[in-house]
Amino acid sequence: MNALVLGATGQLGANLTRALLARGHHVRAFIRPASPMHTLAGLDIERVYGDLRDYETVARACRGVQVVYQAASYYPHATIPVDEAKAQALAETNNLLEAVRHNGVDRLVFTSTLTTIGPPRQAGQLADETCPFTTSFPNNPYLVAKAAMEARVLEAAQQGIPAVVVNPTVFLGPYDRKPTSGTQIVLIAKRLMPGYIQGPVNVIDVRDVAEAMINAADRGRIGERYIIGNWNTTQKDLNALIAKVAGVPAPFLPVPFSLARAGAKVGEWTFRMILRRPPLVPAFFVEMFPHMQQYNCTKAINELAYPRHPVEQAIRDALEWFKQNGYV
Repeated sequence: MNALVLGATGQLGANLTRALLARGHHVRAFIRPASPMHTLAGLDIERVYGDLRDYETVARACRGVQVVYQAASYYPHATIPVDEAKAQALAETNNLLEAVRHNGVDRLVFTSTLTTIGPPRQAGQLADETCPFTTSFPNNPYLVAKAAMEARVLEAAQQGIPAVVVNPTVFLGPYDRKPTSGTQIVLIAKRLMPGYIQGPVNVIDVRDVAEAMINAADRGRIGERYIIGNWNTTQKDLNALIAKVAGVPAPFLPVPFSLARAGAKVGEWTFRMILRRPPLVPAFFVEMFPHMQQYNCTKAINELAYPRHPVEQAIRDALEWFKQNGYV
């Protein structure tokens, strides 16, 4: 099978590419010209260069493939107006959907996010795929853009595009080059994270997410979304496990969300107005924490039959990769 991976140099894309190769598939990696390539070093793949904002490059990349895996959905890198973020997110998504339609692709596996899953309808229940998106932060560019993209893909599926949506929870593991979720591992390992925002969370090995995505191409139902998760836990217990693996003390100071949010906004203003550079943590990122939940992943487990390895091993492998690449 010929598969196209969008975002192949990122953590999810790099692990997905390896999983596809292990199953004997030919992989075409869609890469932005400026993207670092070290996460794909040594892999026997076809590389094509382009940008999701450029329809022609997306259409050429989709030519001759049976499955497209979108692991590069739009992500605002700074706090920008919601309308601007939403417009760019939808423009990129529409380019992809049109390219899939034009080239007669058999299946699109679209990676959404956990924040588009709303809270359960009754207290004490676990959130699942039936819970609609809702937010208390309508000016958050990430939350609004992600919800708009997912809604557009699900709408397109009703109009004939063979799309399946996957909603991974927090995934950890190797090849996290930015890093993204692995920032938590790096900070704890370097003893730079004394405080944390308490709350529920679901965590999974990124390699299990990759396997679930491949199974979604084969078994997922068109127009459905699937929560790809594993371990329901808390930030406190996750931090304790990371600290145990790293051999360092665990973060000890729980920080109220309201205080963390206010601090992030002050920090962002300071970086922008005084230091004249992007903040270390955009304020919109902190607003994602109230959207983290514990999830009922039964639908995805039953229909996609993906593996669920111990999260501790994912942390060990992530930490080893960070050490080998100079992050820790």
